[in-house]
Amino acid sequence: MRVLCAIGVRGGAELVRRTAARICGDAQWHLLHVIDVGPRVDMERLGPPHRPPRPHPPHERELNRAEGVGGEEALKEALDALQALGLKGEARLERGRPNEVIVEMAQRANADLIAIERRERADHLRQGPASLGHNARFIVDHAPCDVLLLRSGYGYGQ
Repeated sequence: MRVLCAIGVRGGAELVRRTAARICGDAQWHLLHVIDVGPRVDMERLGPPHRPPRPHPPHERELNRAEGVGGEEALKEALDALQALGLKGEARLERGRPNEVIVEMAQRANADLIAIERRERADHLRQGPASLGHNARFIVDHAPCDVLLLRSGYGYGQ
C-alpha cells in the first residue's frame, strides 16, 4: 500500500500516528507539505488599485525562506513520528496550490490512500454541507484513490 500524508504546518506527527494506527501491514509512506502560493497568485491577478504593492525582493526572499523553513520543520516532525513507529518514508516539500499538488502527487506516487486532516477550531465546529474547507473538498472530489479524512483534535478519534 502506498500512503500519501498531506502534512500541514502543525499536527503532522499526529496525522502520521493516527493514520498508521488505521493501516494494516506494510506501507510505503510519502509525506508531503505544500507551501501555498495561491494567495500570492490571486493577488497578482487583481489589477490596480486592488493589488497591493509587491514586497521588495529582499523581503520576498526572506518570506520564501521562512515558508521553506516552516515546511521543512513540519516534515521533519512528521518523519520523526513515522520513524518512532518503526516505519520508513520519504518527505517532499512543494510549492503550489495545496489541493492541486496533493492530488497530482497522489497520481505520480500511484497512491492507494491520501491521508488529510480536517482543520477545526474548538469554538467553531462546522457541520453539514459546509463542513469541509475548499482544499479537503477538492481532494475528496478529485483524488485518484481513497481518502482518509481525520478530524483534528478536540476529542474526535482520540
